[in-house]
Amino acid sequence: MKRGIILNEDDLREVVKYFTTKDAFVFDVEATGPHRNVPHLANVTWMGLATDGVAVTIPFGHPNGSRIIGEKPEFHQYKTGKKIGDTYSRMVPVYDDPPPQMSAGKVFEILKPLFWKPQIRKTGHNLIYDLTATAKYWGEVAPPPYDDTIVMQWLLDENMLRKDLKTLTKKYYGADYDKEGVGKAVEKYPLGVVDYYLYCDVVYDWLLRERFNPQIDEEGLREIYNLEMDVLNVLVGMQLHGAKVDVPRLEQLQVDLKVQVEQAEAEIYKAAGKRFNVNSTPQKQKILYGPKPEGQGLKPWKLTKGGKGKTLPEITDYSTDSDVLASYPGNKVAVALTKYQDVNKILTTYVTGWLGDGAEKSSIIYNDHIHADFVQYGTVTGRFSCREPNLQNIPRPSSDLGRMVRGAFISEEGGKLIVADYGQIELVVLAHYLGQGKLYDGFIQGIDPHTMTAAMVLGKRPEEITKDERQRFGKTLNFAVVYGAGINKVAALAEVPVSEAKQILAKHARQFPEIPAFRDEVIRITKSRKPQPYLTTLMGRKRRITGLYARDDGIRMSAERQTFNSLIQGGAADLIKFAMVRVDGLLPPEVSLILTVHDEIVLASPESMAQEASLLLKEAMTGEGIQSLVKVPLLADVKIVDRWSDAK
Repeated sequence: MKRGIILNEDDLREVVKYFTTKDAFVFDVEATGPHRNVPHLANVTWMGLATDGVAVTIPFGHPNGSRIIGEKPEFHQYKTGKKIGDTYSRMVPVYDDPPPQMSAGKVFEILKPLFWKPQIRKTGHNLIYDLTATAKYWGEVAPPPYDDTIVMQWLLDENMLRKDLKTLTKKYYGADYDKEGVGKAVEKYPLGVVDYYLYCDVVYDWLLRERFNPQIDEEGLREIYNLEMDVLNVLVGMQLHGAKVDVPRLEQLQVDLKVQVEQAEAEIYKAAGKRFNVNSTPQKQKILYGPKPEGQGLKPWKLTKGGKGKTLPEITDYSTDSDVLASYPGNKVAVALTKYQDVNKILTTYVTGWLGDGAEKSSIIYNDHIHADFVQYGTVTGRFSCREPNLQNIPRPSSDLGRMVRGAFISEEGGKLIVADYGQIELVVLAHYLGQGKLYDGFIQGIDPHTMTAAMVLGKRPEEITKDERQRFGKTLNFAVVYGAGINKVAALAEVPVSEAKQILAKHARQFPEIPAFRDEVIRITKSRKPQPYLTTLMGRKRRITGLYARDDGIRMSAERQTFNSLIQGGAADLIKFAMVRVDGLLPPEVSLILTVHDEIVLASPESMAQEASLLLKEAMTGEGIQSLVKVPLLADVKIVDRWSDAK
């Protein structure tokens, strides 16, 4: 493949002329500055391009030449082991001056005809970063169509743990070209080193595209891949817009939660009769499971990952996670620990984590907005994951802590938030597949599925079910069905003894026999597909589950739970992603899709357009074009609010 480093306008125009004769190309940018990992704020100083037969790199602001002419001290702050603010120094090379380079403005001006040529596919690896980082230089996002090799790899093998470009390059081509981590700080390296690094990035990404593209067709994944590329287009707009937050409210919440954390910690010590490190798992294990009077003498039931497989597990092999603590509602230490962990998580993850701590952790709020990174390839089921910050882990909106966090998200000045939530989308997917039985009939008749489930197991009419019964028996049992929750979890959520939970689950199986029968059929069909068992979701997503063949009972049973859950969760993922694409296509430019968390979609709208936007959102989520995918009614509860928390 021909290569070159482009330093002048004439050469760059020749590159554009050649690339516009092709139907696809790869591009990759390198950035510098304190916000290099925040794409909409990153200072882009390099771009690499590759297509069939040619790869080039374009520096526009690289500070170094390629020859070392001396050394200088570089100062750093200690992060651990010393007082914050203490510094140390090390000698780093000094390079000669770089060659003359074009300005960023000129580079992007010349490149624009290539990026805006209709039907030419722009390709990247985690393309959302490059699209977002370059948008400010053009004043708009380079338009579709797109290809993303990390999404391709994910659809072809969702179980692969690491899908970064360097890992895939080494896996498929045996090349290990970046042992120094050049991309983490390109400004520290000589021009020639960065040139070669970026050249390898774009060349190997082009090779991956050429490798994966036919495989997408061979695996029958083209439809779901096209959906994911449409989703990518939506996510770029979401990340650029961001969601507005009430910073003064967060700052006050930080003060209030610190007090609550101290109070919760004091309650733990009082209940335990002693002080211990409440953040130490070994010490919690000793307190909870150790014999009285030093410990609480609780019977452990859930092994840690390291404890699984041990013939004679010890106290330190048992979990103290939130599910376990919830299963001891009568123990004051477990209850106090739960409260402490809930409040401390809100403080550290959602408040200090967003505002920063003034030392090691920087604020992730920019101009009163959070620009979360929604990762479309972040789970095996097709659901989104989220980072910087992880909004998928926000507590339930029905909880006080959940309302605290959601209350920090507010409408723009003169605007409104429009929040829509799918009604029990996992159960909709399940009922669609069942096509019969009481759950299916309930949806057709317009009866809430949690109410229907509670009525059947309690022997009551749906209208007799109380709000508490709906939560404890209906929602809990439906959760158990979809996620494969065990007896202890069901007992904790329903607030009943384990013996009663067993009876309730048995009655549920008798009242809804079609569900376990369908579950068994899903596992049977999935297991019958060889050489690798897989299932297919509503819109053609594949979920491969090799553990179904395991001889170990624990591994096989876990795989069976994953199989059923993946069919339901994968179908829900298909629907929410399709709904996002539909609403993005319907919205006027003044209205923006800003968040999606679980089964919710949140828009930011001018107040004058809020009513119109709410109708468009409901149509996108439940209209004929999406309703045709499932046999039972799709429902979406739409609210127009000032704060996200007001929607519940």
